[in-house]
Amino acid sequence: MARRLRRAGLVALCAIAPALLSPFPASAEERSYFVIPAVATSKNDGVDVGVIVPYIFADDQQRITQIIAPMVIHNEFVGARAVVNIYQYPTRGEEYKLIASYTEKTERKFLYSYRNLFLPGGRFSLETTVGFFKNGTARFFGIGSQTSEAQETNYTDRELLGHITTGLYVGPSRRVLWTERLRNVEIQPGVVPEEPFTQAVFPAIKGTGGGTVWGHKLAYSDDTRDDTVTPTIGYYFSMFAELAQTLTASTNTVFSRYGIEYKTLIPNATKQYTFVFRGRLEATVGGDEVPFFERSSLGGQNTLRAFGVGRFVDNHSLVFNFEERIQLFHLRIFGTIAEVEVAPFLDIGKVANTFRYRAFSQYEANPGIGFRAIARPSVVGRVDFATGNEGQVVFAGLDFPF
Repeated sequence: MARRLRRAGLVALCAIAPALLSPFPASAEERSYFVIPAVATSKNDGVDVGVIVPYIFADDQQRITQIIAPMVIHNEFVGARAVVNIYQYPTRGEEYKLIASYTEKTERKFLYSYRNLFLPGGRFSLETTVGFFKNGTARFFGIGSQTSEAQETNYTDRELLGHITTGLYVGPSRRVLWTERLRNVEIQPGVVPEEPFTQAVFPAIKGTGGGTVWGHKLAYSDDTRDDTVTPTIGYYFSMFAELAQTLTASTNTVFSRYGIEYKTLIPNATKQYTFVFRGRLEATVGGDEVPFFERSSLGGQNTLRAFGVGRFVDNHSLVFNFEERIQLFHLRIFGTIAEVEVAPFLDIGKVANTFRYRAFSQYEANPGIGFRAIARPSVVGRVDFATGNEGQVVFAGLDFPF
């Protein structure tokens, strides 16, 4: 009985969330909503079934100013989950985002972020995030590219996090950025009954006892895309170097991280077909003393889509993603014009202790196909189907993979 009451409460919360959380009234002409079935299966999270109900608010010029997207999901491991996603866009380049969720078993999330790409005067930018979450279905297979499914373990990833990034424009699309971040991680027993606890199987690997990390990152980016959320043309380039340290009573390990990423979108003349490429290289320097959760990793909906998040972990990672986004038709949904597209894709990547040996072998390849509904400039809904050496995955989300 108590469990039914909790589920009823979660459903009711999502149903009334837009009315409670909208900071300003909107007329019928300014607000629209639609119901999206949400069915997904992933290597880590298992099967999710539910609905997403985005409420879209627009001003007199039909510019989207706010999105409130409550979700009710049932997960096979953690039960019913209520989620409220709130996005606000007061001005060009400015965004507030709040994600809050409560699950019957173990999992909780509260993340708040603010981004302003054009502070008054136009020379500076600011981005900040604070939050807390517990993910009860996190997995760890050990270190290296050749770990097997038989090594799979489960844990609850409990994190407190915060970061602030300030940017200085040194050109029309180029920024130099400085980031300070703080991350506290606890490794707790997971919720997947058939998988052993990570701490029990890998007690010698750094990070399985948790830890706190403080990082200082210098980065450079060049972004010519026509939009950061729903781009159709342009490129994005970034590189960074970060010095970080663990803050624990027993050890104070200093390590460094480096990365470079390039993304480009190449449309045809009508923009019906858009070829998208992303390449990313990340390196971690510090040896075996670096916590496993701070090392380079691949897997999940934004890198190797046929694997769970963090499936492969090592010092370095390299990934290439290819997509052909094909616009099929436009659809009017409760007053909102949505573009519907299909996107065949291929993900290729590997992790490694060093790229000196076997630089061109031991890569994972994940072909697949995606379906997207886009309400420009701020809304993307997608469902991606991917296949790999360990089976098939279906993922549903509210953004592009890259």
